[in-house]
Amino acid sequence: MAIAQMNWGQMRYPLSDPRMKEFADQLDAVYQLAEDAPGFVWRIGADQLAAELADLGYDDKTSATVSVWQSIGGLRQYTYEGAHSMYLNRSQEWFKNVDGPQLVIWQVESDSQPSFFDAQKRLDHLKQHGPTDYAHDRLRK
Repeated sequence: MAIAQMNWGQMRYPLSDPRMKEFADQLDAVYQLAEDAPGFVWRIGADQLAAELADLGYDDKTSATVSVWQSIGGLRQYTYEGAHSMYLNRSQEWFKNVDGPQLVIWQVESDSQPSFFDAQKRLDHLKQHGPTDYAHDRLRK
């Protein structure tokens, strides 16, 4: 077994806007940090994710990541203890505050490759029912 996660945010400006340049310029490096992190299994590609977001009616200021990790510990370490945390700490520069959870985590088979649509169903469940075995947001210790 493994865990899947989806996090999302509403960017202040489209990714192509000059005010998002620093963020946009670091995306590939941040994705590479994840892929090199202990416990990383898989992540949905940027093109596939963009297509799924567009199919579901999201605008070009919606940013999301869907990935699979061997354990919650590996995801936690990548998120809060590595170089990624520097960008996470600056998220207010690039992202708006939104209502409701921006992270959902659920258990999957190790070879799973969930879609954004799968993740959105989990996030909706989390919003409606709070943390359950089906969907939770318990990443911090």
